[in-house]
Amino acid sequence: MHILIDIGNSTIVIAMANSCGEITNAWRFKTLKDETVSFFRYELKAGIKKYGIDISDIEGITISSVVPEVNDYIAQAIIDITGIIPHFFTLDDAQRVISVSIESPAQLGKDRLADAVGAVLCHGAPVIIIDMGTATTVGVVNSDREFIGGMIIPGVKTSLKALSKKASQLPMVPIEKPNHIIGRNTLECMQSGILYGNAAMIDGIIDRIRPTLQGDAKIIATGGMARKIIPFCHNEIIHDDTLQLKGLLLASIRNE
Repeated sequence: MHILIDIGNSTIVIAMANSCGEITNAWRFKTLKDETVSFFRYELKAGIKKYGIDISDIEGITISSVVPEVNDYIAQAIIDITGIIPHFFTLDDAQRVISVSIESPAQLGKDRLADAVGAVLCHGAPVIIIDMGTATTVGVVNSDREFIGGMIIPGVKTSLKALSKKASQLPMVPIEKPNHIIGRNTLECMQSGILYGNAAMIDGIIDRIRPTLQGDAKIIATGGMARKIIPFCHNEIIHDDTLQLKGLLLASIRNE
């Protein structure tokens, strides 16, 4: 069994991968930068107990993190519980699968690297990857397996929170399909704007990037908000909830 951990800006996801390379059970909790080792130790133990994980079955632990403030704490919690020193996913790990042809590759988020590895190995290249989390990121890998860049856009929830905070008469609303695309009240207007606006943005980005790539680029979407937005897009988009975890796992296997 391999444990995979994705430390994101909003949540930390912990998943298990069996000997066949299948992502099985997963649990998540909020990313709290001010917490101590004891907090992460508690959350790890809770998941291990819930899913009946035998620590002796764990062969390795791989972490992708975009929140360096918590890295040492979660690593120490893992060592305390399992005795295993976790491996933090690196640029070198990714470059065993893809090349990174951008300025300052070291600045590229590990989440985007893991997404790219998972996309190339599971879906092929060229590929456009859309990860809809705290930020909506776009990654592009060409037919030569080169990560050539992308975009970083305010995320769906991030945009909605900013709008509600700055506009005193616009409340937070549930992100759901409105009864009418042309909103007939404030709730519907905001819901339509969030859902159809983001979907139209994704379609527009795809339509602009795709002609620059050689070959028929696949479009892969992942991240917490993808399930909400992608159904409203016109382009054919593959929704892969565990893309980043697959990237971590496959990179780890190649690293052994």
